[in-house]
Amino acid sequence: MAGGYVCSLSPELVERARVELGENPETRAQEVLQLREALGHRPEIPARTDDAFLLRFLRARKFDHERTFKLVESYYKCHETWPDIFQDFRPSAVKELLDSGFIRVLPERDSKGRRVIIQSPGKWNPSTTPIIDNFKAMYMTLELLIQSEETQVNGITILVDHKGMGLAHVTNFTPSLMKKITTVIQDAFPIRIKGHHTINEPSIFKAMFALIKPFFKEKMQKRMMFHGTDFLSLHEQISPDILPAEYGGTAPGISADTWAQELFAAEPYFIEAFGGIVFKKDLPAEVLTDEDKKLQEDFRRVIEEVEPEEWNKLKVASAHVRPEGLDLEPIRNKSS
Repeated sequence: MAGGYVCSLSPELVERARVELGENPETRAQEVLQLREALGHRPEIPARTDDAFLLRFLRARKFDHERTFKLVESYYKCHETWPDIFQDFRPSAVKELLDSGFIRVLPERDSKGRRVIIQSPGKWNPSTTPIIDNFKAMYMTLELLIQSEETQVNGITILVDHKGMGLAHVTNFTPSLMKKITTVIQDAFPIRIKGHHTINEPSIFKAMFALIKPFFKEKMQKRMMFHGTDFLSLHEQISPDILPAEYGGTAPGISADTWAQELFAAEPYFIEAFGGIVFKKDLPAEVLTDEDKKLQEDFRRVIEEVEPEEWNKLKVASAHVRPEGLDLEPIRNKSS
C-alpha cells in the first residue's frame, strides 16, 4: 500500500475485522485506492489521502464505499461550518476543563478490546467554561484514540458519570445543541461507539433524555444503559478489574490530569491537522424550526416540573456556579 502503511493488527484482530467489518487484507490496498480516487474527483474536500487515514473511515462504515465517502465528506464539512468548535482547536485552549478531570480514559481496555472514556460533566464549571468546550474536549479525545488501529476495529465504550451535576449544568444543555452534537458523532466521525453507560444520573435526567432520545439512531439507543448508583449493574458491562475504586472497581485510581497530559503532548498534531481550516464564509444564521422550538419549551417544562426535593438537590450541587443556559428566572423560587 502507498504511504508506507504497515498493518499493526494482530492475527486475531485481522480476523475480527474480516468478520465484523468486511475487511479483506488481500483487497485492502485496492479499497483504499478506490476511495482515494473518488476523493480526487472532489478537490473541494481538503481530505488527507494517506492509507492509514482513509482506513479509519472504511472501517467505520464496513468498507461500504458510498457510506464511507459520505462520512469523509461530512467529517470535513463539520470542520468548515462549525468555527465555534474548530477555530483554535488545540488542547491548551481548553486546559482548565481538561485539568479538572472532565474527561479521562482508562489505561486498560475492556474485555472486548475497547478503550473506555469517562466523562464527568459535574466537574465542569459553566460559570468559567462555555458548554461548547465540553464537546471540544470529547472530539479531541476521539481524534487521539482513533489513531489506533485496534480502536478502529474494536471501537470504544463511553461512561458518563453525572455525580455533582447541578442546576447550573442542567440549564446549559439545550435540545438544539444536543441534536447537533449527536449528529456529528454519529454521522461525521469515524468511530464505533459500542457501549454508552450512564451512572449517578439525577432523576430529572430521565425526562430530559426522553426528549433527546430520538436524536440517536436505533442501534445507538440499544447500546445505551442507565445504571443510577448500581455499580453491580455497571460491572456486568465493564469489568471492575479495569475500573477505579470510585466505581466499585479494583484498578488503581486515575488522576484528573492523566489523560489531559496525553492530549497536551499531542498539541503539535492538532495544530497541524486543524490549524489550516478554511471556514465557510457567510454561514447562514442558525434558525430554530417549529420542532426545535417545541423541544426547547418541553425542555424548559421538564425543569419547571422537577419536584421541590430534587430541585433543591440540583441547586445545592451547583451552588458554586452561575447558570448560563436556559432563562429560568420565573421559576428560581420554585422550592422556596
